[in-house]
Order: sequence, then C-alpha cells, then structure tokens
Amino acid sequence: MDERVDGRTQRHVHRRGEVLRAATEHVLDHGLDGLTLRKVAKDVGVSHATLVHHFASKERLVAEIVDLVLSETLRVPEVPKGRRDTLREIWRNLSRESGHRHARLFVAITGQAVYGDPELRQAVASSIEHRASLMAEGLVHHGFPREQAQPAATALLATMRGLFSDLAITGDRDRVDAAFEDMLAQLEERVVRQNNVGAV
Repeated sequence: MDERVDGRTQRHVHRRGEVLRAATEHVLDHGLDGLTLRKVAKDVGVSHATLVHHFASKERLVAEIVDLVLSETLRVPEVPKGRRDTLREIWRNLSRESGHRHARLFVAITGQAVYGDPELRQAVASSIEHRASLMAEGLVHHGFPREQAQPAATALLATMRGLFSDLAITGDRDRVDAAFEDMLAQLEERVVRQNNVGAV
C-alpha cells in the first residue's frame, strides 16, 4: 500500500494548524464571551465552512485551543535529571508577564467548562488529565515515587491554576510567589522523606 501523503493532504494538515493558532490568538485577545465560529472565522480570515470542516463545532475548537494553551502555559523546560528547578520554571513561565494571556485564558476556559456544554467539559477534562499525566512523569523523573506522582501532579496543577488566579486578580506577586515556594518546599520534603524511608 502506498502510504505517501499527496500534496493536497499535506497542505490541508498544514492549514489546519495555522487556523488553530490564529483562532487561539483571537481567543487570547478577545476571550470566550460571545464566541462563535462565524466571529472567529471573520477575525482570522477564513470562511465559516473552513472552521466547521476542521473543527466541527465551537466546543471542539475551544477544546483544541485549551490543549494548545495548556501546552504553552505548562511547558516543561529542559532541565537535567536530578535538578529540582522544573516546577519552579513552569511557574515562572506561567506567572511572568509574557505568559499571562495563556494562563488567563486557561483559567477562563476551565471555569466555563464547569457550567458549559458537556462536550466542552469532557474535552477540557481530557486535556487537563493529559497534562497532569505529563507532569506526573516529570515528577517521577525528578525523584518522586511513581505511586504518589499522579495525585501530586493533579494537586500541583490545581494549585498553580489557583495561584495564578490570585495573582491575576490581586497583582500581589510577592505573596503568591511565597505561597508557591511554600508548596514546593512541602513537595520536596515529601521526596526527601520518601527516599529516606526507601533507603532503610
């Protein structure tokens, strides 16, 4: 069987990625209030039919946007094994001024998913669970016990979302950063304690 992809299909796949990024920029600029496929299509310069062809529904488009936003917001830096800087770097990416648009949209989308369409809620839930699993693998990579990594990653993701909400509303960076450092210290203490128990 010839598994080569013809040029038309390649252009189609490439175009979909461009449309998704353009739609994400639209939502980053304008938020979710009153979002429609027609409004997004007009703003990003494609037809309504093109958006429907690629994403089928507004909920599916928003779900893919949140996955893209999560990948940007919770981007894991390349940190050598054994270093404890990974979570701190994720927080810096999340909380620095250049990351505010993505983090703010992440908070808004997850909030809407609580009250929104079941399809959107499920899609956002799947995206969050996927990111929590990636974070759990990162914790294991840096010495966290595997059996405890998933719940710890879930708590971390929720805590960082809450801390960013606090920062976005109050602007009190010193207090919020101190809260993050306190959480990180407790996590590192758990790792040390677990490693000591394992060494006995």
